[in-house]
Amino acid sequence: MTVEQLAKKLDEIISPELSEAWDNDGRMIIPDPNAEVTRVLCTLDCTTYAIRNAIHLGCNVIITHHPLVFKPLGRVTPDDSVGKRVIECIKNNIAVLSYHTRLDSMEGGVNDVLAETIGLTNVSAFLPYGRIGDYEPCNLKDFAEQVSDSIQIPYEELILVHSYKKVRRVALVSGCGKDEIAAAIKAGADTFLTGEVMHNHLIDCKELGLNLVCATHYGTERVIVPVLKEMIENMGIESFVFTYKPDAEMEII
Repeated sequence: MTVEQLAKKLDEIISPELSEAWDNDGRMIIPDPNAEVTRVLCTLDCTTYAIRNAIHLGCNVIITHHPLVFKPLGRVTPDDSVGKRVIECIKNNIAVLSYHTRLDSMEGGVNDVLAETIGLTNVSAFLPYGRIGDYEPCNLKDFAEQVSDSIQIPYEELILVHSYKKVRRVALVSGCGKDEIAAAIKAGADTFLTGEVMHNHLIDCKELGLNLVCATHYGTERVIVPVLKEMIENMGIESFVFTYKPDAEMEII
């Protein structure tokens, strides 16, 4: 299978029509569309460490959730964070394909996987890229501990806002859900799980009586990487998972 054939197959599975208008995803870097795919590295971000691991493993395609190129580049130089990675991929004939908001909202995508991982039932969409479902009633601490265990993020890294309501109906938005608080309340949630908010959103949740568990951008989205790997392997292509914490020490695997 060529790189372009792989990109077309992924477009069939993860429809471009689901992407938000402000997003930029899909084909990021294609040094040679007719190159045969050797192996694929699946990861959240196309970081320098991900590229090095792809080279080490003999992968000529990297598939990510977050786009490598999000805004138009005025120049491509090695002294720019994005530019140096673009150059490194082209030099090593590595294609990069990214699936962002379309992967958030698709059935079986990031938010569905996150809902299943933390144990929600009767799950439905309350936004194109948000989910809401039922949880066996418990206090917020017990729920947060379960989230910590299920997505493998230390409890100490979670940010909690207690509204002193039982956790029964949980809305979630993976990654950054700071703008979806009002929608979660309107949908009937007593608890909101997301990865990233700002200080004023903590106050909003407290004032509006909404429990909040903020479980890091990385933690709420990492769950999709093994799903991407399975997707690629179902096409008969060998693939690898590369997960990391942005502040962790990196080594070649």
